[in-house]
Amino acid sequence: MNTDKQHYGNRPACVGMEEAASIFGWPNYYLPFLVRVGHLKPLGKPAQNARKWFATVEIERMSCDPEWLDKAIRIVERQIQEMNKRQRSNEREAGRV
Repeated sequence: MNTDKQHYGNRPACVGMEEAASIFGWPNYYLPFLVRVGHLKPLGKPAQNARKWFATVEIERMSCDPEWLDKAIRIVERQIQEMNKRQRSNEREAGRV
């Protein structure tokens, strides 16, 4: 008899942010960027500061979709570049004071 857990390699039905990042093979800090822009949607409607849960089957499906992965990486890279640009700008302004 083949149960769902056996079918999905003993993975639980839902995973948190850290486990989802592990499935993608990405650092933990990538996923909040994707959730914030709506490219990755958590289950339910969690509050902004609440723990996010994701359906394992959806995470695994997206991890096999090159177009989704490409867009996700571009989103994260752009967000990090903007964040670094703001940080450098703030450091320059602090140096002028």
